[in-house]
Amino acid sequence: MTMEGETQFQLRPDKLIEAVIYLSERSADDPNFSVIKLVHLLYYADCAAYLKRGAPITGATYLHFPHGPYPEHWYKVRRQMQAAGDVEVLYEDGYDGHHRYRLLPNRAVKPEVLTDEDCAILDEQRERFLHYNTAGISEYSHQELGWRDTEDGEPISYDTAGMAAPPLSPNAIRRGRKIADGIAKRLQSV
Repeated sequence: MTMEGETQFQLRPDKLIEAVIYLSERSADDPNFSVIKLVHLLYYADCAAYLKRGAPITGATYLHFPHGPYPEHWYKVRRQMQAAGDVEVLYEDGYDGHHRYRLLPNRAVKPEVLTDEDCAILDEQRERFLHYNTAGISEYSHQELGWRDTEDGEPISYDTAGMAAPPLSPNAIRRGRKIADGIAKRLQSV
């Protein structure tokens, strides 16, 4: 369910696929890298792009899942990538005794799809969460206002990007008030 006034974007499957390949390729040596960490990196990169330039990289809608945000239609996109031979799925036992899987790219990123700015934002988020394992990045996402304010399967609004659950930073409070004022003005004009 989408609340009135929430910002929505059109999914760019080509950008989502290339971002997956980009992050998977650059995280090949990360012992903590898994699909759960990958989808979190996508979420944080899209949120960072939204905050920086007003639009995400992939345009994906992220849904509330128990482990944190997942792109809507993630499993469909992953199956398409496998069917096209773009990636292989590697299943392995994690250090914590849980099974996990990661995607291994079978081709290089198409440079015409991702901009230099897209790649820089993806790299920033990969570096930001480099030392996080699957559980750590999931726990981190659970402190985000967007995840805490939704239930399983519901979309997480980009308007909550970067907002932590209480206690909020002064900047997050200012942004929240600005969003609330904008929604109130839109509702008054209806």
